[in-house]
Amino acid sequence: MRLGPLQQHFRERLRQRTPWAVVLAFALLFTAFQFVLVPASVQLKHPGAVANALLMPFLVSFSYGFLSPLPWRWTGDDRSRAPLGRGLAQALLFNALVVLVLVTLSWFMVRHANLKAEALGLAQGAKGSFRGILMVNLFVGAPMMTIIGGIISFSVITGEEKAAMAAKLDEAQWVLLRGQLSPHVLFNSLNGLAELVRQDPLAAEQAILDLSELYRALLRHGDRATAPLGEERSLVQRFLAVEGLRLGARLRVRWDWDPACDAVPAPPFLLQPLVENALKHGIAPHPEGGELVISLHREGAGLRLRVENSGRGLGLVPGTGVGLRNLEARLRLAYGPAATLHLRSEGDRTVATVDLPHLEVRR
Repeated sequence: MRLGPLQQHFRERLRQRTPWAVVLAFALLFTAFQFVLVPASVQLKHPGAVANALLMPFLVSFSYGFLSPLPWRWTGDDRSRAPLGRGLAQALLFNALVVLVLVTLSWFMVRHANLKAEALGLAQGAKGSFRGILMVNLFVGAPMMTIIGGIISFSVITGEEKAAMAAKLDEAQWVLLRGQLSPHVLFNSLNGLAELVRQDPLAAEQAILDLSELYRALLRHGDRATAPLGEERSLVQRFLAVEGLRLGARLRVRWDWDPACDAVPAPPFLLQPLVENALKHGIAPHPEGGELVISLHREGAGLRLRVENSGRGLGLVPGTGVGLRNLEARLRLAYGPAATLHLRSEGDRTVATVDLPHLEVRR
């Protein structure tokens, strides 16, 4: 890692709860051990001794948990870890400097407190020297920090590699689903135009021109992982204009759309498959056509998208059509299991709803 990514990695680790829980647990354990080794009644005789007993266990635990893995990650280039020999040398040197700082800070507090041998847990009359304490900590603490830092860093790297691999698989699946949808929309529209050519050649000519513009919009719209819902609405309006040339007065559309939701990012083609399904299986087969109602509103911290059609009754369930299977898969990739797609009958109407309990897209 370079310095910038290493700093970012350190900040991300500081935001995680698990490392903090481990650090604080060990800090409490070491603090208790301090007061077992040297009773509080002895510590309290010397100003500053209690501060040393409380502060140093936390600083030592923090150094082990957060600082010791860093030298194993530093490479100066784009590699995620240093080679074993270089990482070991860097870790030993870095941890030796950390030990020096900690021992110096502790020694200052101890000397400032005029701490006697009894408060150090030493034999009566014994004298501790800075050099002696430093050497013990260097020979014990620095190698221990190096080993633990290596274990932590390799564990974190393994988790990062697994997450990166999962992200690449998701990206490959996303690209496949995205590429699958636009040809599917075009294919269904062309099938509809085949009927219009026989019924009204002039209208069919206009529909072909509109379809060309629609497909350009489809390609632009589907070329991103997310797009504002307002763009999705515009795309569906264009799609309905093409379908309206074929269905004429048999297609009646009503919008109940909250414009405040237009800027919300969402996976492309969130609405279009639901509208297409309503036209293909509900309105088009019915001799009198039907009404299409499209609504979007906030529901708590999320959104509810609803497509309702009259005409023919429910003839399709989620998972059986290409567009709906595709939509279900993309919802799982974008929002996880929290997002839901439902298709049901309500009296003589078919209703499709997409519930997004939160607006944050994982991608």
